[in-house]
Amino acid sequence: MSRFDELAARLVAVEAKVAVLAGYGANSDVPGSLDEIEARLTLVEVTVDHLASTKTQEHIDAIVAAPADAAPVAVEDVVALSASADVPQAAEVVADVVQAQVEAEPIEHAEVADIVATAVQTVIQAEPEVVTDPVAITAAIVDAVAELPAPAPEVVEAAVAAVAEVIAIVTGVEEVAPEVTEQISSAVAAESDPVLDAVEGRLDTVEAKVDALLGK
Repeated sequence: MSRFDELAARLVAVEAKVAVLAGYGANSDVPGSLDEIEARLTLVEVTVDHLASTKTQEHIDAIVAAPADAAPVAVEDVVALSASADVPQAAEVVADVVQAQVEAEPIEHAEVADIVATAVQTVIQAEPEVVTDPVAITAAIVDAVAELPAPAPEVVEAAVAAVAEVIAIVTGVEEVAPEVTEQISSAVAAESDPVLDAVEGRLDTVEAKVDALLGK
């Protein structure tokens, strides 16, 4: 078997596995050219990234909602799905952030929990060089939080404190600087785009229906 044939066979095999995970029909045809291999491999890569992101979000939501030290997911399982999994220094930072959520009491207010989950997910999805750069990861978290709908006024303070705690852990400081707290406050209170909110709501509905049809 030539190297091309070996790679083509491996691609078909991995496509079949991804199809099972994603719930769609697999292409069993063996690719006949390098261009076809590259095109189909790109699709597999995108699908796998999406599946990993979805699974990671499920893990983080479960950890944030769980009682202290009773998370249904192991820290190492979350780290394994992160962009930093193969970079020890960055993976250690991700593990510290996730471990802190495992040890924390559950967040009662749903809006605050969503904001914290987004901050943690940002750390998990960030590239290793961003995770280990305090300025870059702080900016990434602040930007991600700013994209969310503003929470109820009575929980803004709690949300700001919770995000500040995540940033403190990921940047390795006891307490974030006042200017960082100001950035977080502005991000938490920022009004989101109503058009994007509407699109997100429609996608949430469609995704839930698709998952139900797939028996998830």
